[in-house]
Amino acid sequence: MNAATEQLAALQAYFGLMNMNGAARVYRTAQELGVHEALRGGAGTAAEVAAACGLHEAPVALLLDALCALGTVEATDGCYALAPVANFLSGNYRNLGDEYWDFLPTFLRTGTPLARMDSVEQSEAQYEQQVSALAWMMTPAAEVFAGMLGIGSERKSLRILDVGGGSGIWSLTCAQRDAGSTVTVSDWPAVVDIAAGFARRMGLAERFDAIPGNYHEADLGSGAFDLAIVANVTHIETPEGNVALLRRVRDALRPGGEIAIVDVIPAQGEGRLPASLYALGLGLRTESGRVHSAAALQGYLADAGFRNAQVEPIPAPPFTMGIVVASRGEQPC
Repeated sequence: MNAATEQLAALQAYFGLMNMNGAARVYRTAQELGVHEALRGGAGTAAEVAAACGLHEAPVALLLDALCALGTVEATDGCYALAPVANFLSGNYRNLGDEYWDFLPTFLRTGTPLARMDSVEQSEAQYEQQVSALAWMMTPAAEVFAGMLGIGSERKSLRILDVGGGSGIWSLTCAQRDAGSTVTVSDWPAVVDIAAGFARRMGLAERFDAIPGNYHEADLGSGAFDLAIVANVTHIETPEGNVALLRRVRDALRPGGEIAIVDVIPAQGEGRLPASLYALGLGLRTESGRVHSAAALQGYLADAGFRNAQVEPIPAPPFTMGIVVASRGEQPC
């Protein structure tokens, strides 16, 4: 790399940092001063927003234009309105994970996480709060995932087991594409109730079933399923925990059945920053969670008796997800 190229790369990094910091400050200021809330009842001018918040019109207009660039606000003919993403930001993710990032200095000093979402004691309550928001975030990736598997064309009339399924968005999206497929979600009781609600809203209630409980202990059946989906689960398990879980999943599959692991797999350049932030966030909210490499996941599958594990990135936001598809081996290892 020559000096000019190095300087350009340094400038790009600098401007990237400046823009990320400025965008974060703009968003937080708007939240603190009630700017988004002032628009929640409908569109308004900069003057109307300023009056509602007790602020000055001219700087509020500049702030609103910056929020338009961020994508939380939209503007038409001098009137501002909330963008669709703002409805999502009114829920559990309103503060964009500030409670975790505020804890980062303590985590770095002590090595103690803020939460232990991977513990039996905390898992159900933590995921009950988050699965609906996660469904919204993962819907585009789930749709691409179902297409990559050829659901409804290459793979049809499947009995799908969704292990640690949360909202069920990955398996239910598959069932939407193929009228002959059914879904069984295994997760904590409070969480499978949420998945059942998603199934009803998607018109899939008659093809939905649940196995409530700890997926390490619940009866997943024997030789009953064609496809097992294990999505956003491996990162909260240790290597030993993953192998033990995958062996249970293998037993639940019929001969010739398949498993599809979906998780953060750092492979796409566009997802490098979000993947690294995700890995750091796992440290903040789990005791032993980690992002496992594609090679590690392939090794766990082999140890659990699966074969022919193939890895593919999912080319959809957040550009951090990948699939590992493997076949049920005939003899356990």
